[in-house]
Amino acid sequence: MSAGTSLPRRWRVRVTESCAGCGLCVIAADRYFHLVDDYSQAQHTEVDPDEAVIAAAELCPMNAIEVVDAETGAEVVPTH
Repeated sequence: MSAGTSLPRRWRVRVTESCAGCGLCVIAADRYFHLVDDYSQAQHTEVDPDEAVIAAAELCPMNAIEVVDAETGAEVVPTH
């Protein structure tokens, strides 16, 4: 984000069907992700902005974590 640009107030977080269940997101951000039946799930659909969520999304080898501005739907973490 450029200087002077504020972070969104809330983010919407979703783990897609492409999740392989490796658990890197849980290691990076256990407050936000957990494994259920060997696949990741977001613990909450909306969260306050947190660098740990971005780290988890960027670490995901399957690019299965979507993080968007809850108000506008704009991507917070670009999908690959």
